[in-house]
Amino acid sequence: KMANTFKNKGAALTNSLVTYYTTPGSTTSIVLLAQLTNVDNTGAQAGTVCWYDSSASAKYDLVKAVSVPSNAAIGVIAGKLVLEPGDYIQASSTASSLLELSLSVLEIT
Repeated sequence: KMANTFKNKGAALTNSLVTYYTTPGSTTSIVLLAQLTNVDNTGAQAGTVCWYDSSASAKYDLVKAVSVPSNAAIGVIAGKLVLEPGDYIQASSTASSLLELSLSVLEIT
């Protein structure tokens, strides 16, 4: 029998790519939600969210320097994203602590 575990992760982004979620070994992860929220009220902020495919040793951008309006949020995936063991999600913004990343993930072991 396979076990399903729901996880969430929230973080204020910095101006360099940081890994916010990594799929554990012997696990398949399904990203149910990935959202960028602009918590600054002085203007739009740009954010990047990408995922790394460990089996292909390749990085793929989900959104790159996407503009998020003041006090607004955008979804960065349409549908669901399947991650295999060792795959991970990274994100950054143009200014530290002005964008927040929210992730909801289902881990299947």
